[in-house]
Amino acid sequence: MLTATLTSPEATGTFARLLAARLAPPALVTLRGDLGTGKTTLVRDVLRARGVDGVVASPSFTLAQSYEGAGGLRLHHLDLYRLGPGADAALFAFDDYLDDSALTFVEWPEAGAAELPPADVDVLLGHRTLESRELTVRAAPALEDDLAAAMTAAGIADARTVAGV
Repeated sequence: MLTATLTSPEATGTFARLLAARLAPPALVTLRGDLGTGKTTLVRDVLRARGVDGVVASPSFTLAQSYEGAGGLRLHHLDLYRLGPGADAALFAFDDYLDDSALTFVEWPEAGAAELPPADVDVLLGHRTLESRELTVRAAPALEDDLAAAMTAAGIADARTVAGV
């Protein structure tokens, strides 16, 4: 588990770019946290870092948006906030967004927990102050260590990894 304090929106954007550089398809990235913690902004920054041009809209009302990034990379952004667990989630076409050639980002994954496979990367954002966020990342230990080192080198956080959590 990697934990850090992101001290500003700029630091969160830098974290998003560092994460984007380390993701390869297929990957499922889940994002959890209260309203306003920056989940959609983080996904938008990852998509931009992966070459998505044009409008990157929140899928809060459409549930899903798909994009094409650099080199034809398929990127999907799902927001399950308005999707009820159980029957609603069971009817959603998750397989359309979880393919071997895509990076898929899911906000509010709790609603689809029974339908989604385990996440490759789980991001939890929490309010610390108006501008700063607490970050927790659960991923493969090598990715956690790499991200922590890159964050420290970029000067955006004193990231810590805790083994076996």
